[in-house]
This record gives sequence, C-alpha cells and structure tokens, in this order.
Amino acid sequence: MTFLDTGILVGVVLERHPEHTACLEALEESEAPFTDAHALAETFSTLTGFYKIPVEAATELTLALKSNLSVEPLSWTDYETAIREARRRGVMGGGIYDSLHATFARRKGARRIVTRNPSHFAHTAPDLEIYTP
Repeated sequence: MTFLDTGILVGVVLERHPEHTACLEALEESEAPFTDAHALAETFSTLTGFYKIPVEAATELTLALKSNLSVEPLSWTDYETAIREARRRGVMGGGIYDSLHATFARRKGARRIVTRNPSHFAHTAPDLEIYTP
C-alpha cells in the first residue's frame, strides 16, 4: 500500500504543474494508492491559494481524486497518536500535519509514502520508505 502526500496530489490534478507527469506516473504505479481526507483539504488549499485556481475548478479537481485512490478521514486515534509522539519524533509547528499523514499511513499498513517533500517525513516516518518521483 502506498500513501500519497498532498504535493503529489496537487501535481496529479494540475496539468501545468512542473512535476505533473512524474506525479501522475507515481499515482499510476503505486500499489493500492490511498490518502487521508486532510490531504484533500490541503490540496484544495494549495490549488486555490498558491496556484490561484478558481474555487469551482479546484473543487472539481480535488474531489475527482477519489476516483483514482482510496480516501478516508483521520480518526481521533490518529490525532492522539501524532500529538503524543510529537516530542519523541521532534515534531513542532506545522510538522504535525505531516506527522498526522504518517500516523494514518502507518495505521493503514502503508509501506511507502510518496511525497515531493521528503524532509517533512524524516522525523515522522523513519520506518517507512519515502519516495520522491
């Protein structure tokens, strides 16, 4: 199983993204690709904020991802685990969001996290393979 991080999802849906082809290939080549619902919110945020995609288009692009991968919400236990492990893993500030992704990926049995930001997972997922296309 393969967890896909937000940066990959943005690259998949945005054809003008400089890494679009690599991100799309990463999705297509992933074994049982999945992500958490929070990554969809981050994808929408990035599309509308950084890339200035109109809300209507960003909505369609983001929600269309569900046809290509499994999406599930984070659980209370995911939040509790990530927050409790923050000190031990050296997580501070916004790093908690990547810690949540890693906690969810671990709970779902992922062997690999595909991300455009491997350094974000250095502390939060040292037990998983981190791959950058």
